[in-house]
Amino acid sequence: MKLKDFFLRPSTIAFLAFTTLYVVCMTFIFWGTWALDKAPVEPDNAIAYAVNDGAKWFADVCAGGRFIPSDLMHVLGGMYFWQELQYALAAYLAALGVVFYLRGRRVSLVGAYGGGAAFGLMGYCFTLFSAGHLGWFIWLMYGPFAFGLVDRCVRKGKWRNWALLGATLAWGGAQQPDLWLLFTALTFAYGVWCIVRERRTLRWGRLLVGVGIVAVMALAAGAPQFGRALFHDLAGRDKQIADTSGKTASADDKGDAAREERWRFCTSWSLPPEDTLEFVAAEVHGGSNDPRVSPKNPYRGRLGQQIVVPPNAAGQKHPVTGETLKAGETIWMPYRQHSLYFGFLTVLFAVVGIVGWWRVRREPRVANRELRTSYSDVPFWTVTAVIVYLCALGSFTPFYRLVFALPFGDYLRAPVKFVHLLEFCTAVLAGYGLAWVYERFGAARAWVGTALCVLAAANVIDLARVDAKYLAIEDVSFQKAENAAAEDAVKQGGGKVFVAMSPQEGGQLVGESLRLHLAETANAATEEGVRFVLASGAMLQKDKSLGERWQRGELSPVGFYSISVKHGIRKSPQATSAIVLLQVKGVPPPSPPPPSPDRTAQLLTLLSVLTTVGVGAWAIVSLVTEKERRTT
Repeated sequence: MKLKDFFLRPSTIAFLAFTTLYVVCMTFIFWGTWALDKAPVEPDNAIAYAVNDGAKWFADVCAGGRFIPSDLMHVLGGMYFWQELQYALAAYLAALGVVFYLRGRRVSLVGAYGGGAAFGLMGYCFTLFSAGHLGWFIWLMYGPFAFGLVDRCVRKGKWRNWALLGATLAWGGAQQPDLWLLFTALTFAYGVWCIVRERRTLRWGRLLVGVGIVAVMALAAGAPQFGRALFHDLAGRDKQIADTSGKTASADDKGDAAREERWRFCTSWSLPPEDTLEFVAAEVHGGSNDPRVSPKNPYRGRLGQQIVVPPNAAGQKHPVTGETLKAGETIWMPYRQHSLYFGFLTVLFAVVGIVGWWRVRREPRVANRELRTSYSDVPFWTVTAVIVYLCALGSFTPFYRLVFALPFGDYLRAPVKFVHLLEFCTAVLAGYGLAWVYERFGAARAWVGTALCVLAAANVIDLARVDAKYLAIEDVSFQKAENAAAEDAVKQGGGKVFVAMSPQEGGQLVGESLRLHLAETANAATEEGVRFVLASGAMLQKDKSLGERWQRGELSPVGFYSISVKHGIRKSPQATSAIVLLQVKGVPPPSPPPPSPDRTAQLLTLLSVLTTVGVGAWAIVSLVTEKERRTT
């Protein structure tokens, strides 16, 4: 095929138009953070990285840590380069995952890209970058492709697709196992639906072998993270519940009081029914509760943590409602860092998709003659949307008691997470809705296709407009700048450094800079093993203990430095210096014992790496071979 013919193909034009639109939207959303010394405010994710971040990641993999393809960001460009791009890439791939599924169901280009583009930027799906929930975005890079693969596996049965499905499920589960569990359960349910749908043409032997391949590939590619989820994350959730409640109740504790405490913990952050309005009208109840993100419009609804009012708080006013609190009553303390906006047009076309399926059922003659899209999956996504919406309501409806009673159901926290599944269902149904309008009316009216493309683009731009409100910018130039004090500490053999600087003098930033430049910090000058003190002149005069120790010769100066937000910590003459690095006499340099390698973990990681590389190579080679065979 000639290059010109390739670029004139409708599928190529649609892909390039979609990609261009996403580039424009991402540029707008993260405007002001693209410089390497700026980063979005994301409390639960790192905004500064060690100078040897790539080497640390590689050493962790060699020691038995996890490996998934997106982890290569640590060595391909570095995490400062990917700071915002990792979120943009995840949304882009998530959108393509929905496109991949819809095209497999013969949905038109405008429907597939319209539904997919909406999913990548839907409010709860994307604005979690403002909280720094990177684990969700790792799932977005891989998980959405699982549904398209399941459909192709059941219909076509190619071994390549079965292997890719297993690897995709494993890669998506690298972090945030609770969300991975929900979407994996949905993938399984959709697989059962596909088997029932295709039961008349299935090759059952090939299906059973394919399921076995999925299981083997998933376990092989995801062994490191699955082990951590089972033996570390579950125990951590029990401890979190115990710490929150002040009790030692575990999942095995059958006492009514303990189970009710666990219920209260697990159903915190349930979706209030009135917040459903935010699916179609952004920020009806406010934006983020992070004052850096939404200083003038904080969230004022009921989405948040359930707490029991302690006796000493009785009589006080609720911070949102203003009602007088009573001891022992359960109240909601609102807090969120994300949007719930689906996009008005997304929801509208999702409803149209359901109506279109109903019309197709009632007019099979018209459907068979005029419609190319297969609408047989619409009932599955419609019923699933209703179920996951009821789940998202959590403690606001008795329905969630059924979820809580399921295995691992009492480990799931924040029922609002089910909104992620609802977003996926809505985006898929919106794709069917766009396709139905295009096929039903576009054949006789040429302008219909253009109008739908404009509406789909307008929907994405509207979503990007709301998403951009959840960006706050943080300066990381100081953390990235040089730190001569850290270098001098390392030259002296290393050891713990206590930062004797007040917060007003930048003590917290200096400590962060030291840690990033491979210097270990201490919480107090008297902490065991403290070998250096990095002090400001003001603190040496204010802290008599440090001043006296210096006068007695217990602290000897190593170097004097100036401090600048843009240039970091640099060497400086004593007369003009702002801080000094002091070495504590008599404290030897640390001699850490050599770590004992975990051979089992290393073998599992090696298996994961080999599986990931093997499946990727197999997929690429087989796709190229298949394309060459078609052209010849």
